[in-house]
Amino acid sequence: MAKIAVISDIHSNIFALEVVLKDIKKKKNIKEIICLGDVVGYYPYPNECIELIRDNCSVTMLGNHDAGVIGQESAFFFNPTAYEMVVWTKENLKQENYNWLTSLPRKKTIERGSKTIYLVHGSPLRTFDYFDAFSEESWYSMLEKSFETTKTDILMVGHTHIPFKLKFEKKHFLNPGSVGQPRNGVPGAYYAILNTNPVSISMEHLNYDYSPLQKRMKELGLPESLSERLNHGF
Repeated sequence: MAKIAVISDIHSNIFALEVVLKDIKKKKNIKEIICLGDVVGYYPYPNECIELIRDNCSVTMLGNHDAGVIGQESAFFFNPTAYEMVVWTKENLKQENYNWLTSLPRKKTIERGSKTIYLVHGSPLRTFDYFDAFSEESWYSMLEKSFETTKTDILMVGHTHIPFKLKFEKKHFLNPGSVGQPRNGVPGAYYAILNTNPVSISMEHLNYDYSPLQKRMKELGLPESLSERLNHGF
C-alpha cells in the first residue's frame, strides 16, 4: 500500500530538509509528501527550502511564519526574535517564491484511499492556534470538537514542533513534529509516515549536522538564540 510522508515546520533550515527528503527517497512505497506549513522563518535559507518543497510536495499548507512574510499575520503574534526573521525573510525572498507563499491554502480536506484527511498548520478551530491543552480533559474536548468540525477520518497539524500521534475512537490525529526546529527536547529532524489502509503512523527521527547552519547564522549576524535552540531541541 502506498504511503504518505508528512513534514512540517521546516523554517528555512535547508540542512534538515535535505536530510529528511533523502531519507524519504530511501523508503519504499512512499507515494507523496505533504507539508503542513512554516516552510520559512527562523533560519536563513528560505528560497532554497521553498524551491525544494515546491518540487517535492504534492500539498503544502500556509503556516503562520509563511503568513507573516506575506503580510497575512500581524507582528503582534510573533515574539521579537521570530518577527526579526520574518522581516529578514521578506527582504531576502525571491519574488517568485513570495508569490508561491501567497498561493498556499490555510486549510484543506483531501481523500486518500478510503480515508478523508484534514490538513491545517495549527488547528481546525482556528488556523494558527496551537493544538495543545493543559489537561487531558481539555485535550480530548479539542479533539472531539475538531473531528465534529472537519468530519474527517484523519486530522494532521503542525505548529507545536512536537511530534505526536493519537488514535481517538476510530479517528487518528497526527503532528509530525518539526523538520527544522524541534521542541521536544531531542535535537534532530522529525517527520512521519502515514499509511491510510489500514491506518498506521510511524514517527521518524533523524540526526544531522546543523553546525553549518549555526555558522551561517553567525556570519549574517542573526539571532544567536535561534542557533542555540538546535543544540537542545527546544
